[in-house]
Amino acid sequence: MLAELYPKLCKKIPADEAALFGLPVGVDAPFWLTIDANAFPAILLPASKDDLRPDIELRAVEALFSRACTISLDDRQTHVGCFSLIRLKDNDPDVVRLFLKIVEERFCIPNLQYDNAAIATNIQQIAALFSHMDDNTRDLIGLWGELFVISRATDTDEAVQCWSTRKTAKYDFVSDTFVMDVKTTLKTAPVHRFSLEQLRPKGEFEAYIASLCLVEVTNGQTVGEFVDSLSERIIDQELRSQFLIQCLAKGGRDLYRSRLALQTYPDANTATFFDARAIPAPQISKSDPIENVRFDIDLSGISPVPADQRDKIIQFQPISTT
Repeated sequence: MLAELYPKLCKKIPADEAALFGLPVGVDAPFWLTIDANAFPAILLPASKDDLRPDIELRAVEALFSRACTISLDDRQTHVGCFSLIRLKDNDPDVVRLFLKIVEERFCIPNLQYDNAAIATNIQQIAALFSHMDDNTRDLIGLWGELFVISRATDTDEAVQCWSTRKTAKYDFVSDTFVMDVKTTLKTAPVHRFSLEQLRPKGEFEAYIASLCLVEVTNGQTVGEFVDSLSERIIDQELRSQFLIQCLAKGGRDLYRSRLALQTYPDANTATFFDARAIPAPQISKSDPIENVRFDIDLSGISPVPADQRDKIIQFQPISTT
């Protein structure tokens, strides 16, 4: 919704540095989407002038609380009110699109009222992420693989709930009974880099590796297309909002800008799953002063888990190998 309104606003960028040009969000919604002279987008939420709170100003996103605003409308009229503004200090269309999708899921909910304290709590994580976004194609390829695994689950919400929030997490998915890490490569052979703990975790749980060999093809799917299709499948609104934030944290600012279209190879529909215990790993004694061990393994000659076990893994069900 917001992403569709933004290009309309950009047709009439205000010349005055202090001016706001905007449109209401929805028929009866109290929210507004505006742009300024820099084409920076801002969502305006109704606020009380007595609800005082220090502004939040970071490099990429700012939240300005309880401001008297005059919004110029398309018909040369104005709308005046007290609002709290959440503004992105960027006009790159792809970055704006991502920002507006996240803000829409988090704030533009009918009949949900936010005071400034609630806005501040919700905006801190978003603002910090947009202020520290990286551009890394390898991150996008890794994210594509994780999204592929989520897309194969019958219950998308359940899969997303098991999805690790940080791209530096030891495991990409953590369920009640097992952990799983997703390995992706653009090579035709499944050669991946592992940490020792990924293959020999400490604790009473099973560990699995999902291996994906990816190829770039015209009819493949971009990360942005994957994000949009999966977000539509997530039923829980709060979970959908968190899903988009996780995609931003793991994929960076190129999430929608990248045109890298991928599919799995040689089978375009499945990943290969391995029991971590079946994959060879270096033997390190507890007394050895060695840590942070990394190594590459070609999984070509290692037997994957049986199809029935693979299907249970992909559904994030309890696994029984007996």
